[in-house]
Amino acid sequence: MRNPAISILLIVKNALPILTGSLDSLKNQTCKDFEVVVVDGASTDGTLGVLQQATSGLPLEIVSEPDRNLADGFAKGLRRAKGSIVGMLCADERYYPDTLERMAEWFEAEPDAVMCGGKVDFIDKRDTVIGSDLTAPFNLPAHLACELVPSNLSSFFNRPLIGRDFYFNAAVPTCPDYEYWARLGFRFPRSAFKRYDVSVAQAYRTRDSMSFRAESFTQFCRDKLAHLNDLLAKGYVKDDAEALRRRSSAGIHMWAAEQLNSIEPGHPDILAHCAEAARYDKSYERITRFIESIGKVRYDPATGIIRRNTLGPRAAAVAQFEWDKPPRNWRGATILSEQPLTVQTANAPWGYSLRLSIPEENAARNLNGGQYWVRLDLEVIEGKVGVSLFAPDQSLKGEQIFNKADGRATALIPIPSGANPVLIRSGGQPSSVMRLYRAELLCDPDRDSGTVAAIDLDQ
Repeated sequence: MRNPAISILLIVKNALPILTGSLDSLKNQTCKDFEVVVVDGASTDGTLGVLQQATSGLPLEIVSEPDRNLADGFAKGLRRAKGSIVGMLCADERYYPDTLERMAEWFEAEPDAVMCGGKVDFIDKRDTVIGSDLTAPFNLPAHLACELVPSNLSSFFNRPLIGRDFYFNAAVPTCPDYEYWARLGFRFPRSAFKRYDVSVAQAYRTRDSMSFRAESFTQFCRDKLAHLNDLLAKGYVKDDAEALRRRSSAGIHMWAAEQLNSIEPGHPDILAHCAEAARYDKSYERITRFIESIGKVRYDPATGIIRRNTLGPRAAAVAQFEWDKPPRNWRGATILSEQPLTVQTANAPWGYSLRLSIPEENAARNLNGGQYWVRLDLEVIEGKVGVSLFAPDQSLKGEQIFNKADGRATALIPIPSGANPVLIRSGGQPSSVMRLYRAELLCDPDRDSGTVAAIDLDQ
């Protein structure tokens, strides 16, 4: 049998009923010059029977035997691929009908490309597209730090050009693609990786996929770090290897924190991964950026310590905030009542509306040590209101949004000193109304309150 133009690896185990979608997508390809190498991990749910039935309409080569892990399954498939172009598919993934035809055309136009790929569309259980992802152009340092995570599903590889590096390292249970892409990145220039803004595949974004289960990320981090350290031990990096290891290790943990936050916001491992990232590289700007985006925690890049926004038992009020009349250019912002202070926000969705400051700021700043806090006792009567620090560069820090459904609530925002004013503005809804019952500056002498512990990968 002559070698086909394209080989597709299909890795499955107990994959019913979602496997039928993958098989149908292969049957419907407009390009027919391909083979499908199926690696089945000794399924017990009827998957093997469905695959055997599919051989009447698809060129399947089926290997069914126990796998050590997912990486082992992919490694077996890569060894058996005969096509010049190779793609990788799992049971919860599928191609569009013209995907293989499009790949053949791309590689014909780019014969020196090590990879050609497009973007992936995410679907829910009703097969409705709920989002898309186009991987940024390949960049090795960004890949090693998981700032860029290439999509295997939407990528196809030039097997003859890759040659000796066309394999997966199955010695580590998961994330073999991390090590595989890294090896390609060390060997080939960025220009050899081609990515097009065209949808070529679909993937389920549900808990049926290991990549979208929160409990998987401790294992993912452990294995990516093992791959990284193995690459460094083999001498792929000649200069500044330790600096690359620290930054990449921090990046791996920040990737886990970011992914967990998108899958299960509030998961306790999110901040634990951030704390572990800081142990590797506390100056990594990605940590600060992420901490600021999620709020309710604070990060000190000088020490690498992350703290939850909680008050210690010795916290006490040291000053009261006073309000300034809204200036005329804050259109629509007005004081409706002074007892309790009731403000109507500006008539823009995010319009500035009220400024609070501390008259005794010099005395407050001279207090020794401790952590300062703004504490506001408030209630939104209509719409939504944002409360934040107003930094010297006129940017907003630590903004919290409150709405009518919150009832009477407390805004608690950490600040570096007693000198920071507070800004109240519309929280996305113009002409909202808020009552402010109390506005005070607190000082907590215990700066270690709420310290976040780093994640333990040995658990």
